[in-house]
Amino acid sequence: MSKEDMYDALMDHFGEWIFDFPKSETLKSMFKLRFTPEEAELLSQIPFLGHTLEQLTAKIDISIDKLKIMLDDFTNKGIIFRVERSSRTLYSLTDPLFVFYRTPSWDGEDNDFNRKMSPYLNKYFIDTFASDFMGHDTKGLRTIPINETIRDPRQVIPYEDVLKVVDNFEYYSVSACPCSLRHTLDPIFEDCKHDLERCLHFDTLGRYIVENGFGREITKEETLEILQKAADAGLVHGLSNTEKGPDTICNCCSCCCLFLESVVKMPGILPRGHQPSSYIREMDEEKCIGCGVCVRRCPMNALELKDKKVIFTPERCIGCGVCINKCPQDASCLEYRGENQDYPKNPRETAERFLKERGKEPMEVFKKNYWR
Repeated sequence: MSKEDMYDALMDHFGEWIFDFPKSETLKSMFKLRFTPEEAELLSQIPFLGHTLEQLTAKIDISIDKLKIMLDDFTNKGIIFRVERSSRTLYSLTDPLFVFYRTPSWDGEDNDFNRKMSPYLNKYFIDTFASDFMGHDTKGLRTIPINETIRDPRQVIPYEDVLKVVDNFEYYSVSACPCSLRHTLDPIFEDCKHDLERCLHFDTLGRYIVENGFGREITKEETLEILQKAADAGLVHGLSNTEKGPDTICNCCSCCCLFLESVVKMPGILPRGHQPSSYIREMDEEKCIGCGVCVRRCPMNALELKDKKVIFTPERCIGCGVCINKCPQDASCLEYRGENQDYPKNPRETAERFLKERGKEPMEVFKKNYWR
């Protein structure tokens, strides 16, 4: 197999999982920067579901000792996910979004690799990846509202209450925002003006991140402080799109976030960023003085100021509460939409929806990645 074939095999392998990852010259440049040809060849044989070393070596022509060294190294680079389950160590290949758009930049380092990779990431996303990644109903993140912006907090659904969600975790960590870093390190973009350290990860993922140097452990109280600071800065809380077992809260800016920047850059094509919350903005026109604070803060361009009057486009609203949080007149709030949003119940259902929306049969994909 030639070196080019090794890269092609891995690109094909990534494209068979939960996201479409179309080939392009930019993508090939990303692969060559991230992997050696030999690494690409090995990784193209690793399934996306967890397996032991013994199970992997039964199908891959490599000694168990050599495979362990390589997989542990890939784990340290955020390419392989290693986890302990029932006193067994399981290894799985992470998805391409994780490999390219998350782990390389979580440490927040301005280094040679990130400076070389960032322009490729931005170009590939805008030219190729965004239309499919954002073009389906199920998003990787769902909006979780700023609590104090909801008119009646007693009616907040538990899995949409950021305080209750945070209470359910046992382990807390924070990393740099990879979206902001890839913009800041790309000469054609302006530097992100927001604090870089604001991506929150929990429990199994949080421990993986800290163990491999992608972030640091924090307390629940520090987590809540970061969330409050992000809300005040006009950032959107984006939670893993599952009712049970979420592991991430991103604090997203519309200038850099994968989920939000594409909406700004492709108006009319991609109407929303995160999957919206079950709440929507309501305004008391008698209180509104047309100051424009909410218009400037809205990350979805759902508000417009005309003749000192705020014009609202409800179909663009994701129910985040960012526009409400700093209203000097308390002229608006979040109201229940009238029905709960249809979120996946657990991470498996999220993956199933991703696959179905891309024309793939989930059980066939899972079976291919389940060797036991």
